[in-house]
Amino acid sequence: MMLWGWACLVVLYFSWEMVAYRGLFALAAEWQFHHLGQDLPTFTFGVLATIFSAPALYLFRQRTRRRHYRAEDQLTVQAGGEAVLELYDAQRATAASRDYKHFLYGITTALGIATLATLLWTLTLPTREGPVRDIVAGRALPADGPARLAGTIGYGRIASYSRGLLFLRRSELYAPVSPPEGREGLVRVFIEFTRAERADIQSGGTLANRTGILVRRDLPGALIRLYAYLGYRVAPHYEVLYASAFTLRWPYYLAAIQFGLGTLGFLLVALLQKRHIRRLDRIVEDFIRPARVNKR
Repeated sequence: MMLWGWACLVVLYFSWEMVAYRGLFALAAEWQFHHLGQDLPTFTFGVLATIFSAPALYLFRQRTRRRHYRAEDQLTVQAGGEAVLELYDAQRATAASRDYKHFLYGITTALGIATLATLLWTLTLPTREGPVRDIVAGRALPADGPARLAGTIGYGRIASYSRGLLFLRRSELYAPVSPPEGREGLVRVFIEFTRAERADIQSGGTLANRTGILVRRDLPGALIRLYAYLGYRVAPHYEVLYASAFTLRWPYYLAAIQFGLGTLGFLLVALLQKRHIRRLDRIVEDFIRPARVNKR
């Protein structure tokens, strides 16, 4: 039980890193951006979860093998002092199939927990409720939550970012707030705006007193890399002012959908494996039954 608990914790932890773009997942994504030009989030999550779950799975396999060796007296059917049927290979295959079934159920459980945890995590995200705090140039940024960027806002280049699954995709529009003249030139705030505002921004227009939901370091890693290529210097502790609460939650919904699909996929394979084990058990029983009759 402790070994499967460790595997579940690994899946949950790297689920959080993937959604929050933190830790080893972020480092791997940055390496992929630098060498491949894009990131592979699902592949990265699978590799990290597999590597850090491997010790627990190995120990589980070793424990199962020791249990099988202690049950060697069940591997051969004796009749009249002679071995009439050697079941070692058949029963070993059955035992290996059961181990695989347990592995599948364990991964299914871990992914199911990750799905639920990801959905529950959205309840902790900031909303528009509460007092609106002003973001003032040159001062420390306020905590996550409702905020207003006061004054006339000058924007840098607009970036469009699309994320989703197959036909379920959504485009998001971001732009950095231009740093004040004479300062260190670091971009500290990014703005998400609606598609209806895109034409005004592209024509050189500005927005005044922008209100939204402020979140710390929440921009997709691909956009941070893109702005770095364009010459923008992003502050280590930048913030994103979201125009839509749904945009803030969309990555979590996507992660929950992926984990949910993985849960259903592994559960289906586990059920097929269970059916396969029943067939193996019937084959072994068909061999054992004549031997038992002869022994009597």
